[in-house]
Amino acid sequence: MRPKRILRKPDTRRFPRAEAEWDVTVETPGRRPQKAKLSGLNPFGAKLHLRARQSAAPEGTTLQIHFGPPDGEPPMVIKGLVWRIDRDGQAIVFVNLSGSDFLRLKKLVAAAPLSHP
Repeated sequence: MRPKRILRKPDTRRFPRAEAEWDVTVETPGRRPQKAKLSGLNPFGAKLHLRARQSAAPEGTTLQIHFGPPDGEPPMVIKGLVWRIDRDGQAIVFVNLSGSDFLRLKKLVAAAPLSHP
């Protein structure tokens, strides 16, 4: 029996994802703020990992992510949309980013080790 070949789909993201993880607070309408981890950051979105006992907001839910990146600048508040729910967390797409927040996210990604698809 021949081993199956695994075909890798090329990464078509406009920006790479940062490997770093940051502690964040997530605010979702109608819920208490939740502590979570943010990973796979790029200027367009990230992966959100809630704590074990927390339930994920459904796809399409808007939320606010509060975090203090390690760049020495003030904390950020970013509005996001739950794009999909995966086994390893929620895929979040950032919405209504200001130009300065977008540029700051680009710098954060450039300064962090990059993850591989």
